[in-house]
Amino acid sequence: MKNLAANVTSKHPAHWALFSAITLLLISISSSWANDESQIDTTESECGLSDQQRQMLTLVNEARNHARQCGDQKFPTVSPLNWSCQLEAAADMHAKNMAKNNYFSHTDSNGAGVEQRVDHHGYVWQAVGENIAAGHISAETVIKGWLESPGHCSNIMNDAFTEMGMASANNTDSRYTTYWAQTLGTPR
Repeated sequence: MKNLAANVTSKHPAHWALFSAITLLLISISSSWANDESQIDTTESECGLSDQQRQMLTLVNEARNHARQCGDQKFPTVSPLNWSCQLEAAADMHAKNMAKNNYFSHTDSNGAGVEQRVDHHGYVWQAVGENIAAGHISAETVIKGWLESPGHCSNIMNDAFTEMGMASANNTDSRYTTYWAQTLGTPR
């Protein structure tokens, strides 16, 4: 099974931090947060969460409800995430692209990263990040694997994120069959 944690990005990078020796997570702070109006995202009922997506959100929020060690970094309990239909659409686009084109990367087959994917779906953000996995057959195994990986765990426990969306896609002709994408963000 493969897991890969993405860079955490903000619109106006001010500094970068290394979260683990294995995975480089980039975090920065936006200087314009205070004056921007927040975009109200659609509710989970408007994009019709699947049972799998509802389960993933529940598992992620259960993880965030407990202080934990992610590699060398300790995280306190953090607030639960809300579902974002726009982040779901970005995750769905990426999971389907990886499955269809038989690759595993945060950069899609057109060269776009998570920032471009969320922008494409109209998500106006101040922070965004992504976790991906491949080969896992259930939400439980994906979350378990991510929580055992310092970079993924750091993304899940990052209090800079307030929302998430996720998707999985299957292609029996691809190397890993099942591809997962979790997109995390905070709207501006």
